[in-house]
Amino acid sequence: MYALADCNNFFVSCERVFNPTLNNKPVVVLSNNDGCAIARSNEAKALGIPMGCPAFQIKNYTTEHVIMLSAQHVLYRDISNRIMQVLGEVAINLEVYSVDEAFFELPYDDDERNHKLLAQVVSKIYKYIGVPVSIGFAPTRTLAKIASHVAKKDPSNTDRVLGLTIQSDIDNILSRTKIDDIWGIGRRLNAKLLSRGIHYASDFVRLPKSFLQKIGNINLVRTQEELLGLDRVSINPVTIAHKSIMSSRTFGHVIQKRNEISDAVLTFAQACATQLRQEQSAALTVTVYVRGDHFRQDLPFYSNSCTVRMATHTSSAIEIVRHVLIAFNSIFREGFSYRKAGVMVSDIVSAKELQLDIFNGEQEVRHNRLMSAIDKINNRYGAKRIMLAPSINKGEWAPQQNHFNTKSKHLRFYSGMLPQYPSKSKLNAPLDQDEDDACEQ
Repeated sequence: MYALADCNNFFVSCERVFNPTLNNKPVVVLSNNDGCAIARSNEAKALGIPMGCPAFQIKNYTTEHVIMLSAQHVLYRDISNRIMQVLGEVAINLEVYSVDEAFFELPYDDDERNHKLLAQVVSKIYKYIGVPVSIGFAPTRTLAKIASHVAKKDPSNTDRVLGLTIQSDIDNILSRTKIDDIWGIGRRLNAKLLSRGIHYASDFVRLPKSFLQKIGNINLVRTQEELLGLDRVSINPVTIAHKSIMSSRTFGHVIQKRNEISDAVLTFAQACATQLRQEQSAALTVTVYVRGDHFRQDLPFYSNSCTVRMATHTSSAIEIVRHVLIAFNSIFREGFSYRKAGVMVSDIVSAKELQLDIFNGEQEVRHNRLMSAIDKINNRYGAKRIMLAPSINKGEWAPQQNHFNTKSKHLRFYSGMLPQYPSKSKLNAPLDQDEDDACEQ
């Protein structure tokens, strides 16, 4: 039996943790440079504000005052990690699907016990972290995702948990689930199915497999089988290392100063190195790119990139920054204006598979110890507390963020501001124990 935990309006909910006055008000969280809407509260959705709506057009949808907030992804990631840690205390094979979603297997065969356990988890996450979560469980991940969606949308479902285990209930939900609400069916497939009169999931499950393979591929057939209760989809946990890692940003406005752009590039390099260490991997190749502004006709446009191969695989910020600086110096040109830059590390392997270089092995060991100490300090006291000297200056390359939530702006270490979530022993308290007793610290 699979379950899907889905945080409700996650970015908005994170902002409300620190500023409860945002509750019951239309709130929109904006993308980098305050460009467009990437999260909306239920009140904002009710006003008709669509996802991706440019910030300057939001006022066209309503005469009401809509609160717009600049995104704080470091904050959201930290709260997400807290939620996943709480889920991990009770979940079997936790599979983090995105920053606000996670699949996991349930420990019991009894639906009533599973429902009660999940209701307790939802309650604990809200009590100790402050973010509302909906959970659906079913025989397959695709059905669990539908169940979670229904649990989130149903106002009468007070515990925000829904199980789809009885066939009559599954048939009823599928008859009301639109094609574009099925996990794995995108816009193109949705258009193809709608053109053939397939509007609901109940219609989709009756289609011949040969027809599905003709308009899609084997994954479409697997989606159908998932809706029929057959386990066919697997999720790769986020702990699996990436083939490449990219850190980039569009600047708040065009900049020309060399030190401003190099500061941004070296900050991106350290972010890549940090992620490599988090994934216990190492990279061999670094790529740096810079780009001007396509839309500024009054400025000469310039774009270039450079790839450098290091002597050995590494996750040391010192080595990666050194080679990134070499690449950056080879492509930077004076007299041009730059709007975007980025760093990518590739040729990634597991750190456990590395062999030390016969000439630089001792240096690599020293770097690993230093990086480990830096990571521990940054994890405890906040991201970027310790950085390499070339990137300590804060310049004009930062994105435009003119709508910060004043209650959470500049927060880098705020563990004491959130209630402590329960220990594993408390989360695994007997199911018939009183809720207040089970949540006591």
